[in-house]
This record gives sequence, C-alpha cells and structure tokens, in this order.
Amino acid sequence: MVHSMTGYGRGEVARDGYRAVFELSSVNSRFLEVSLRLPRALAGLEPALRSLVESRLSRGKIYCQLTWERTAWAPSQELNEPLADWYITTLRRLGAKHKLSLDLSVGDLTRIPDMWMAQTEGVSEKIEAILRESLSQSLDQMKVTRRTEGQALCDDMRKRLANVERLTARVRSLADLVPAAIREKLAARLREILGDAGLDPQRLAQEVALLAERADITEECVRLQVHTQNFSAALDDAEAVGRRLNFLLQEMNREANTIGSKSNTADISTLVVELKEELERMREQVQNIE
Repeated sequence: MVHSMTGYGRGEVARDGYRAVFELSSVNSRFLEVSLRLPRALAGLEPALRSLVESRLSRGKIYCQLTWERTAWAPSQELNEPLADWYITTLRRLGAKHKLSLDLSVGDLTRIPDMWMAQTEGVSEKIEAILRESLSQSLDQMKVTRRTEGQALCDDMRKRLANVERLTARVRSLADLVPAAIREKLAARLREILGDAGLDPQRLAQEVALLAERADITEECVRLQVHTQNFSAALDDAEAVGRRLNFLLQEMNREANTIGSKSNTADISTLVVELKEELERMREQVQNIE
C-alpha cells in the first residue's frame, strides 16, 4: 500500500493530573527527519519518543508539537527542600557579607524554578506512559491520512502508467516499420544524386541494414516494458516504496531518452515526447511517496 509523505495527526491523553496533546505534521524529505521539542522537565524522554516515531515512519520531515499541562497537583509532588535550604543559606550568607536585610517569604521560594519536584520515579513512569499514548494516537491518525493521500497518488500513477504502456507499445509497432522507411529514404536520396543507373541493390541493402541496426530500439522498448511492470508491482508492495519507484522512473526515463536519440521518424519522436511528459508527471508524484 502506497503512503504519502504528507499527513497530519493529533493525539490527546488526560489522566493522573496531566494532559498531553501531540500534533504531528509531515512533509516530503529524502530521509526521515524528526523535529521533536519537549519542555526541559521532559527532555529525558526525548530518545524514547523519537524512537517511537522512527519505528512507525520511514521517510518524511516530521514536526512534533507537544502541548503539556498539569491539570491537578499529583500527590507525589513535593517541595524540593534541599534546594530551598540551599537558597536560604546562600541568601543569608550574602546578606551577612554585604550587610543586607533578608526579605524572603515562602511564596518567594515556591516561585523558584525546579522548587517543586514533579518527576520522582513513579511520576516519571506515568508521564512517559501518557506521552507515549498521546504520540501513538497521533501517529495512528497520521498513518491514516498518509495512506488516504497515498491511495489517491497510486490511482493517478496507475492511469499514467497505462499511458506509458500504450505509448511504448505504439513506439514498438512503429519501430518495425523503420527499416522500410530507411530503405525508401536512402534509395530516394541516392537516386537524387546518382540516378537509377547508379544504384547497387546489394550495397543499398548493406547500408540499410547498417542504419537499421543503429536505429533499432527494440531492446530499449523491452526494457521500458519490464520497468513498467516492476513499477506496477511495486505499487502493490506493503513496504515503503518511494525510493524504488524513483529509481525505476530514472531507468524508464533513460530508456525513453535513448529511444528519442535513436529515432529518425517524426511519429516516434512525437510519441517519445508524450512518453517523457507522462514520466515527468509520475516523477513529481513519486516525490510525495514514502
């Protein structure tokens, strides 16, 4: 199943006095890039959360935005008394040293950063579980949106792939007429220069055979058809196929270029232009596939 690299997901979990809301958005990228920013108090959980994202997605630039709030005071929260003692002792020492009065209240102490300890071992486990659940929900939703858009891309590319197959078959049928066209063109040119008396049928046949071999595009058409079949099969693959599809398109475009350089008829040249236009449209779509 083809997945797009563009998507959005949101997950919200509220329990145990905390509320976590993860919002994820993703855009195209050659590789997997995860942008995850957490509050300083939760920074220790970043590796685990980043690993969760990397286990679920393979390509794209992922922006992870967390809304984190405490909805109630958890019973395990307590004043960081050692830190409070340090502040009081230090301030008294400075006051005595510089002969300053110490005007310090309990309220002043509680407003000092990190004065409240909210991450004892038990609380940390609860917090990680809440964050992981919220992130998992957002990833589930993102996978759905990426799969939906990926299906639309897949349907479009199958239509274009059918056009590529049709154009390739038409080119191959015209290629069978190339030797006769070369013979007629060469004979007409020689008659113009030498007249009928100067034509050597055996030499003409040799030159026609040589030019026809140089203009033969059968091998390129066969390879193009094989790449088309592989591309179609890859669209049904359950794994991330963006890189493989991109490689196959490069090979298909290379064969189309070779056919164009070898072709010496206007009809084939016109078909090659149409073929390359379809391949370019497919290439643009493949850039969105995971």
